[in-house]
Amino acid sequence: MSFSTYTARRKLNRLRRSACQLFTSEAMVKAIQRLELEVEARRLLVRKDRHLWKDIGKKPTNEGFFHSLKFLSISLKTIYGELISLESNSDALGLAMFILQRLLWNPDIAAEFRHPRVPHLYKDGHEEALSRFTLKKLLLLVCFLDKAKESRLIEHDPCLFCVDAEFKASKDLLLAFSRDFLSGEGILPRHLGYLGLPVSHVQRPLDEFNFAVKNLAVDLKCGIRLVRVMELLVQDWSLSAKLRLPAISRLQKVHNVDVALHVLRSKGIDLKDEHGATIDSRDVVDGHREKTLSLLWKIIFAFHVILDEDQLRDEIGFLKRTLRTKRSLASLRTDRGLQLSPAMTKVPYEHSSTKVTLLMDWVRSVCDFYNLKVENFTVTFSDGRVLCYLIHHYHPSLLPEASVSHSTTQTVECSPRGRLELSCSASDSDSSFDSMPTGPNGTCQLCFKELLDNEKNNFKLVNSAVAFLGGVPAMINPADMSNTIPNEKVVMSYLSFLCARLLDLRNETRAARVIQGAWRKYRLKKDLQLYKHHSAVVIQSAFRGHAARKREAKMRCAAVIIQRWFRASVARDTERNMFLRMRHAAVTIQATYRGKVARESLKKRHEAATVIQTAFRKYAAQRHYFVLRKAATVIQQRYRATVLEVRKSVVMLQAAYRGMKSRRNIKQMHQAASVVQRAYRAHCQRQQYLKLKLSILTIQRRHRATMAAKAQRTQYLEMCSAAIILQAVFRGQQVRKEVACRHQAATVIQSAFRKHREQNRFQAMRLSAVIIQRHYRSCVLKRQQQEEFLLLKHSAIQIQAAYRGWCVRRDISRQNRAAVVIQSYWRGSVQRRIFQTKREALWRGHRSRRLNDNPKIVKLRHRLRQVSASIREEDKLCNKTSSALDYLLRYKHFSYILEALKNLETATRLSPECCERLVESGATNIIFTLIRCCNRSVPCMDVITFSIQILLNLSKYHKTIEAVFSVEDSVETLLDLLQRYREKAGDKVAEKGGSIFTKACFLVALLLQDKHRAQEVMKLPKVLDRIRSIYRLTARKHKMDAERTIIKQKINASINGSFFVSATPRKSRPAFAPDWVLRKDKLKDIVDPLRAIQMVADTLSIPYLKL
Repeated sequence: MSFSTYTARRKLNRLRRSACQLFTSEAMVKAIQRLELEVEARRLLVRKDRHLWKDIGKKPTNEGFFHSLKFLSISLKTIYGELISLESNSDALGLAMFILQRLLWNPDIAAEFRHPRVPHLYKDGHEEALSRFTLKKLLLLVCFLDKAKESRLIEHDPCLFCVDAEFKASKDLLLAFSRDFLSGEGILPRHLGYLGLPVSHVQRPLDEFNFAVKNLAVDLKCGIRLVRVMELLVQDWSLSAKLRLPAISRLQKVHNVDVALHVLRSKGIDLKDEHGATIDSRDVVDGHREKTLSLLWKIIFAFHVILDEDQLRDEIGFLKRTLRTKRSLASLRTDRGLQLSPAMTKVPYEHSSTKVTLLMDWVRSVCDFYNLKVENFTVTFSDGRVLCYLIHHYHPSLLPEASVSHSTTQTVECSPRGRLELSCSASDSDSSFDSMPTGPNGTCQLCFKELLDNEKNNFKLVNSAVAFLGGVPAMINPADMSNTIPNEKVVMSYLSFLCARLLDLRNETRAARVIQGAWRKYRLKKDLQLYKHHSAVVIQSAFRGHAARKREAKMRCAAVIIQRWFRASVARDTERNMFLRMRHAAVTIQATYRGKVARESLKKRHEAATVIQTAFRKYAAQRHYFVLRKAATVIQQRYRATVLEVRKSVVMLQAAYRGMKSRRNIKQMHQAASVVQRAYRAHCQRQQYLKLKLSILTIQRRHRATMAAKAQRTQYLEMCSAAIILQAVFRGQQVRKEVACRHQAATVIQSAFRKHREQNRFQAMRLSAVIIQRHYRSCVLKRQQQEEFLLLKHSAIQIQAAYRGWCVRRDISRQNRAAVVIQSYWRGSVQRRIFQTKREALWRGHRSRRLNDNPKIVKLRHRLRQVSASIREEDKLCNKTSSALDYLLRYKHFSYILEALKNLETATRLSPECCERLVESGATNIIFTLIRCCNRSVPCMDVITFSIQILLNLSKYHKTIEAVFSVEDSVETLLDLLQRYREKAGDKVAEKGGSIFTKACFLVALLLQDKHRAQEVMKLPKVLDRIRSIYRLTARKHKMDAERTIIKQKINASINGSFFVSATPRKSRPAFAPDWVLRKDKLKDIVDPLRAIQMVADTLSIPYLKL
């Protein structure tokens, strides 16, 4: 995990703690208690015709997504007190699933009101309890979001509501929710304010303004971004109220920039550029690049908010103390005693800013560890060594010191004659040239291009390390730093960010540094005490070194052999672990993709349900409106027919009288109105003329400005296009050069590596040949001695066998004569007993037939005799078996093979003699060969089904199971079959009641019932891993199918109101012994694939894996 990721997680944990502190504050806890009392007392109640967890189109979660996803995720984690598994901060689908399962549903309430016998049926009161729970959580969520926003919970203070949200105020959101869902509630925000949960946030257009800067000459013209920068630096949030939005006209932009410049003047900052010209607001509005950039540098060096002076002084003191201790220890180790380090005369760095002076002291303190002299912020940093040492000092593993290039243009300069000479401009005690090759005149033979490449390599190391650290902007470029004088302001700004980041991360490394300092002090004291005995220690160490070297010479030969074998074992384990990780990653990717597809399907169905519900409600409302309008029309017609006749006569009388009075008054008013109208019309005509003249002038001014802007933009676009073409050509040339250099370097590295690999391979083969020769010679000598011994032993055995054979034959001849007499008497007795039993049975049968026979039984007996007499010889089971074996062994046609397998399956299921004949003919090898040659087509699946059933019948019979197991690679073939058909386990059901997958599992379990066979299989490579993998995938598929079934049933429940869960199938134990019958109801094979693979795991005593 990189430091940038670690910092992001630390900020997120800090944000969670702040949210928890806000949520558990005393005022918030009391307000939450009051809200729960209000809801439980039913003073806040959801309407009975509204079901929050059923009506998908009107759910409050749709309104909740008006909020920003970041605010919403933090609030849900705080309220529920648990972490939500989200892929990212913008995982809207994960939040939707959490709201659907935890906000709109409560498993505890469902368990309390669940019906004891009927699944997915709930008792009375379930809907009311769930409505109260959802209402409390939803109101608490909205109020907490408003409070978190008002208290600036997130540091950069993002928008609470989305930019395209319908509501931009918490009060409006609560009013809309109250209007649509609550019963008898007028103004919900006022009610919540009485409970101590007031909402007051209103999102303004300024909050939605995009403050990102992409072009300094264009984006800073409006002045809004400059004012935002000053707010962040000064922490005065009232500056935004002085802005004029939207900043369209030039006067508005000048006013906004003046607000920012006024703050700078109040802080005593001189607003003059490098040439002494005053930076005015009009310069920024007009897009003056030089003055705008000067203003930004003024702001950066005036505030320097990223550096902490106290922390920096503490770090400088610590570095100086550590350096003194380190030098003291070094002087003792070199047998010079405790000597004072030479005082180095440093010219103090002077600057108007205290923080810049401290920054230079910090850089010098770190570079003193590497004997590197730093004088300024320009030339010293042009080769990248200082930056590399700064990062190496705090994180040595991130940037090793050996990778830093010491041969740069700062240590070697080009002379006027074209040769290279040493230069001590940046280092007065650099020892990096001790091992440099020199020419006859003492000059270095390195070329200037190699020095520039070393500098670029240093800057590449710095950029890669800074990218891993994070928090430091990419402000430096090797082209702007190497072979030139870097910009002092850029270097100082970059060092400020780097120093702040390193000091921020030093808390993780400070403990180790403190321990190292204490250990060095302890070693310094101990070395001072033991300095007098140093001579004796040197003599003892020399003797011990001599003895150790002698022991090492003896053990080196043995160690080389042990290391070679150990490295081979480590390489084998590494390759195996890499394969297992790749397989696990592939399985994880497949599971993630299948989950994504399921979620997308569920989302589409939700949207379709919303559209259907909306259309149906619209149709119902239209029908109700038409009925009311028709009734109102009928009532109005009846009323007008009775009342208007009387009113008409009265109105006529009143109209005649009023007309006479009105005509008299109008005549008098006409005369006065004529005078007034003439004056008013003259005034209106003058006003209209002046307004028309002003409009014409405005249009002319806008038209001329538009034409000038178009001409200026056309010229600017042409210049941009030409510059882009030049840049593309130059960059392409640079990239081609770099690729050519890398190809050449890769070729050299590959040749060296191949040479090393061939040498190692030759050494290994030579050692193997020596070992084989030694072993072969010992075997030949052993065989010669063994043959001599066996010859003597064979002679003695022949003599002993001849004598013992004569004695045994004499005894056996006597025993045979006695046994013949005993057997003859016993057989006679048995035959007499059998004859007596048969005679009695025949008499009982005859007697029973005479007493119980009827015409139907007589007819059936006669029919059986006719069928037995007319049966053909080829229809007998033994002959069918022979013909099927002949077809299987001779013919290659698919239909013949399938018919032969059907006959053999019937024969092996009904007769043990047929099982033995099949094994004797060697057909088991043919059956396994057929299984290996089949693909996933339907005919091949039929062949595999009958083949597996035949092998099952043979494995159930104790005399033929060994023949099935002894076939070469039988277990590996069955495992390949399980791997191939695991995806369709349980789908392709064969005629005997089990799929190929389950039948193969049953066959493996039958073969491995014997402990010796199971031990032999467990010794095979990767068998247990393959079975674990098949079990893991089968269990995951079974779990996903179960979850998908539940989701489908819930969707059906949301439409139909209830859903049905299929009953759990009855578990049956499969038969491990043959039945020898022709009845299908005796079949007890397993159909569930999960139970089948569990049976295999139980047979091998493999523990179940937890998904």
